[in-house]
Amino acid sequence: MPPVSLSLDNLMADRVGASGLPTDFLAAEAASLRAAHAALHARVRSGELPFLTLHKETAALDRIRELVAAHRARFQDLVVLGIGGSSLGGRALLAALGGAGPRVHFPDNLDPDRFSALLASLDLERTVFNPISKSGGTLETLAQLLVVRDRLLPRFGPAGLAERLVVTTDPEKGFLRRLAKRDGLSALDVPPGVGGRFSVFTAVGLYPAGVGGVDLDAVLAGMAWAAELLESSDPAENPALAAAGALWALDSRHGRPVLATVAYADALRATAEWFAQLWAESLGKQGRGPTPVSAVGATDQHSQLQLWMEGPPNTVISFIEVDAFKTQLVIPPADLGDDPELAYMIGHDMGHILRTEKRGTEMALTAAGRPNLTWRLDRISGESLGALMLIWEAMTAYAGGLYGFDPFDQPGVEAGKIVAKRLLAGR
Repeated sequence: MPPVSLSLDNLMADRVGASGLPTDFLAAEAASLRAAHAALHARVRSGELPFLTLHKETAALDRIRELVAAHRARFQDLVVLGIGGSSLGGRALLAALGGAGPRVHFPDNLDPDRFSALLASLDLERTVFNPISKSGGTLETLAQLLVVRDRLLPRFGPAGLAERLVVTTDPEKGFLRRLAKRDGLSALDVPPGVGGRFSVFTAVGLYPAGVGGVDLDAVLAGMAWAAELLESSDPAENPALAAAGALWALDSRHGRPVLATVAYADALRATAEWFAQLWAESLGKQGRGPTPVSAVGATDQHSQLQLWMEGPPNTVISFIEVDAFKTQLVIPPADLGDDPELAYMIGHDMGHILRTEKRGTEMALTAAGRPNLTWRLDRISGESLGALMLIWEAMTAYAGGLYGFDPFDQPGVEAGKIVAKRLLAGR
């Protein structure tokens, strides 16, 4: 079985009625899909958008592995000073795949209570900090960095400070790059052309993931497997292209602008949150764009499912199902197993119950005429997560072409940053 597979069957009209797509949808839209594919891959081949080929960047990957090995041996904590795309990708990899080794913290927000409590809990002698900002000037990252620097410099001096800071930023420009050169800090590059929300397979995501025990070679192998699929302009062979076309049509032609990603595994909760930023920041433009929602099954069967079943018909459900969990946990008979309220579950593995709940929800939504699709992982592994995340990045980029947006800019976010800096400067 492949590490990732996709089923679009429950998006089709023969399953969900008038709210679905014609069964020949992908064939009918072949020209539009090929155009979106050609436009993206031309930019990739030119070097403008290298996010699909990062697994081939040998020198950058070797540098990441070098620092990962050194810091796993020396430190017991890593604190990532980043926000949005500079935090969500690494956090997703670690939540799903993290192993033994240093603890990795993602304070992310500028909450002074949380950040102060985190710093107070750490042994600064054995803690390394990783400020991440592609531009080198992200407000939240620099604010956290200045607080950290104020704690480290008096205690450890300039040399000790340099040992405990690893900067991830643009190779040439920006404040963080200037600081790294001035203070002799270790530095990792965010390649030109790779935006924050597409940067999980750069040092942005791979360095913290590696320090936290993630098998980077497995993640990159999954990425390489997916990259081969993405070369095809045939949606029958390229799941990212097929899904992008279907989701774009359900939004623009069938009034389904909400995409709820429902992960049936706690380890994938952060992956769904990472995708929400990717989808929203790439495609919410010009008064249009789909709205992402992240959820966890079976938890949100008890909170959001009622809305999806009988609320406004504006949502597409995107399930993530895992075929095999690491742990088998069979429900024991105990001395209550003959009670009819319990008998049906006795002897079943908990993972099987969770998959059955997903399938029951899927069948109920389909019967109610509510479109849904399923991404299946053979298991939660570096290979499957590396493949899924790259496929979702490409799916987002293809969708941008279909909408007529540039999915790689974020003018709305930049406008807010500019205003915030003016307000802080008293202007």
